[in-house]
Amino acid sequence: MQFYQNYPGAQAPSIKNPQPTAAQQPKTPALNDRDRLNDMLLTEKYLTDGFNVFAREASHQSLHRDVMHVLNQTHQAARDLFNLMFEKGWYTLDAEQPSHIAQQQQKFTGYQSQFPHQPQYQP
Repeated sequence: MQFYQNYPGAQAPSIKNPQPTAAQQPKTPALNDRDRLNDMLLTEKYLTDGFNVFAREASHQSLHRDVMHVLNQTHQAARDLFNLMFEKGWYTLDAEQPSHIAQQQQKFTGYQSQFPHQPQYQP
């Protein structure tokens, strides 16, 4: 994976957030498609959290394999919902400035010195 912040003068990539139309977001107290998809995405996120713990703690190999399969399906369902919401303009992302990314990377690279076992590679 390339990190654009490593290149002098690089700019943050722009993220194309589609613009929702007024018809897609009615101003009523009733649930609309956006609300339903948001609820589904939150449910998938909640499920993946639980399945992550379950998979980590499953002691029986067959159970672990089955839970991992369901966990992967749940992660994919969450990703599909995110993609659908993003396409409709209901889930927006903001590009981060390269200087802020480089600053955070430096901060966490400094934490490596606190680990009891040092990695054999340098980022």
